[in-house]
Amino acid sequence: MSATRGSSRTVLGNLVNDVMIENAPPSYARAMASVTPRKLWLARPDDCLVVLAPCRPAFRDYVERTLGTDLGRVELVQPDEIFTGHALDLVEQAGAVGKVASRSELLPFVLDHRVVEFAARTGTPVAGYDALPTQRTLRAVRRINTKHGFRSVARALGLPVAPGGHARTLPELCARLEEFLKERPAAIVKINRSSNGYGTVVVRAGGPKSPTEQLTESLGRADERGCGWVYEEFLDFVSVPSAEMIVEEHGPVPFSSCDQRTVDNAWTGMTAPADARGAAIAHEAALAIGAWLHGEGFRGVFDVDCCLLPDGHVVTEANVRRTGGTYLEELARRLTGQASPNWLADVRRGDRGPGFDVAVDAIESAGLAEGPTRVVLTADTTEIDGRWRYLVIGSDRAALLEAERVLASILELP
Repeated sequence: MSATRGSSRTVLGNLVNDVMIENAPPSYARAMASVTPRKLWLARPDDCLVVLAPCRPAFRDYVERTLGTDLGRVELVQPDEIFTGHALDLVEQAGAVGKVASRSELLPFVLDHRVVEFAARTGTPVAGYDALPTQRTLRAVRRINTKHGFRSVARALGLPVAPGGHARTLPELCARLEEFLKERPAAIVKINRSSNGYGTVVVRAGGPKSPTEQLTESLGRADERGCGWVYEEFLDFVSVPSAEMIVEEHGPVPFSSCDQRTVDNAWTGMTAPADARGAAIAHEAALAIGAWLHGEGFRGVFDVDCCLLPDGHVVTEANVRRTGGTYLEELARRLTGQASPNWLADVRRGDRGPGFDVAVDAIESAGLAEGPTRVVLTADTTEIDGRWRYLVIGSDRAALLEAERVLASILELP
């Protein structure tokens, strides 16, 4: 099967890349690769999808039934087992360069140098760009996807950030944090180039162990990955709203907002849209970051995360790429036909629950497979990581939470 330009896309699941994390360790790369079959939810007839893990037939059939889309008209580039390299390495190894390059545009998860090299070599347009993204744009994307780079850009734009700093080495981090925590009860330490909460540590003052001892225990065996760490005051937040926008040729355009769900300082899910106060604050921050990105030549999706405090707020990071929330918002819109649907999504551990097929049948029996309130299992990874990933769509917050309660019972979640 082949497609002609002008009619289709290649959706590239390059979730393992050097923009999101420096020298990705195997555990991180495997975790990111395992969820890429969820890109089936984006599929349109004649698209090509590149994923880093095998799409189980049962999951593929489930997506096809739920979307009402003929996935037989979608070309799939997938490995026989989880692939932890760059998606374009898989394309090369699978002999699929022609399939990918024949589509009208390339829609990557994140814009990285491999994507730009491939686009230049094959003449494949990158989604959102009238011309090939420049080295200046690539440098800007790499910079703002670090914690230190984001803090620098945010401060220059007049956006509030938490007190903190950057350290290049572990000894420098220990020395800086010992001084920093003389006046603060706790700090959160993040690998400078990282994502999804990987490598995040909270260090507390006044305990039985010094900040240096805590850091040495947590990070002493870790490779510094060549980018250092950022440390910030650990703040008592009220909520963690996020705004997502699309930078188009004329500037940033609002796309969605959400309140993030977090466990142990790592993202697990979200509820959309965000409440009014959080949405307004995140919107203003995203407009400022979006204008900066536009000036650097970036075109595409990004989000800005904020931390609301009892008496103010700070901005914490930007994810200049498609995010977990991007496809969820797109899927919720696709299933409802609404411009701004109400939904929640989460990732929950459930090692002892039913299998995927049994869970799908139970959701259908509970009347939650269609209608104004519905549940979608967005990935099929329980045999890999013991986690359920789901989306709940409803008319209001109460309906969402009740459907999630029923789902938790079905999945036997703790």
